[in-house]
Order: sequence, then structure tokens, then C-alpha cells
Amino acid sequence: MMKKLAVSAALAALAAAPLSASANTPVSPIGPTVTVLTATPTLVGAGVGVSALGTGSLSFDASGNAVGLFPITGGFLDPDLSNAKIEHVGSGLRLSRSGVDVDLENFLIDTTLAQDTIFGQVTVGSTVLNDVPLFTLSGLNLFLSDTAGAALNSFLGIPNLAGAQLGFALTSPVAAVPEPETYAMMIAGLGAIAVMARRRQQALKV
Repeated sequence: MMKKLAVSAALAALAAAPLSASANTPVSPIGPTVTVLTATPTLVGAGVGVSALGTGSLSFDASGNAVGLFPITGGFLDPDLSNAKIEHVGSGLRLSRSGVDVDLENFLIDTTLAQDTIFGQVTVGSTVLNDVPLFTLSGLNLFLSDTAGAALNSFLGIPNLAGAQLGFALTSPVAAVPEPETYAMMIAGLGAIAVMARRRQQALKV
């Protein structure tokens, strides 16, 4: 009973945050948003499986970090490039534990808010919620939102990781479509940043 109440509360919280007004110049569907999820080893250690959905793709680097490519499918951009809403329809992530799947899909990066936020569709069983604030961005740094942290705690039974840095994300909606070699360089660069960040954290703990 308590678990059902916790899940119901998490679903209510997920549905609570509306989107802001959009930027106004259409963005053409081009290249992917690249992510390096440095929290992957922590998730895997907690028994959580991580996989790609739809047109997204996922690979793992030598440190066990998931590296995801999520195609940009459209969106809107201010003429002065100051704000954007970048859509990733048809791709996402699945987090699985103990027979429960939590699907995070159709990401929307929204920089028109006071805090850059990534919204998405959340599916758990037969329940589907749209426009859920999943992550926040600070530069390239990707953090789990308070709402998503509490929900994953309820759905998957893992510690509440609200506010934790999950990794890094890089998107370039107004650039020319990169060649595959450029994608490889972007991934390698983000991977190097992730390794340096991890080493700094370990040094601080010593």
C-alpha cells in the first residue's frame, strides 16, 4: 500500500510542471545531442539497466559510462541564438530494475527558462506523462531534477539521486551536420572531460 502511495505521489509530481513559451524560429532536423552518462556505473551498481529507445543509440566507453546519441528532430530558436527549444522526438532511454521499466523519451531541451531544463515523456507500465522536467543543464553538465530523482526512487527503489550530476551533454542545433568522424571526436572529448571530473572528485575525497 505504501509503495502504491509513493508511486502515485511521484506521478503527481511529474505531471506538475508546465512548459514556458517557445522561441520562434524553426530549427531543421540535424545531428544528435551527444551525452556521456558518468553516473552509469553507479546506476549499474544499484542493479539498474540502461538502454536506448527508438532512434537513440547507446555505447559504453572504457570506464563503463554510457555514451548516447539522440537525434535532433526540430524545435525553435531565437533569431539572436539566445534561447532555444530543441526537440528529440522518437528517441530516449530506458532504465530497468527488478522487472520495472521507466522509459524517458522525446527529450526537449528548453533554454528559455531561468534554469536550462530537459523535459520528456515518462512511461511506466500503462501510465504515460508528458512534459516532465527530467534534467537540468549548467553548461555541459547534466543533473537529475528533483522531480525525476524522487520518481526514480519510487519506481525503481534506488537512492534518491535528485540534484546529482549524471554526466555531460552537448548539442549544436545551428551547426552543419557533422561527419561520423566528428561525432567520434565529440564523444572522445566529452569522455575526457568525464574522466578528469571523476579524478578531481576522487582527489577531493582523499
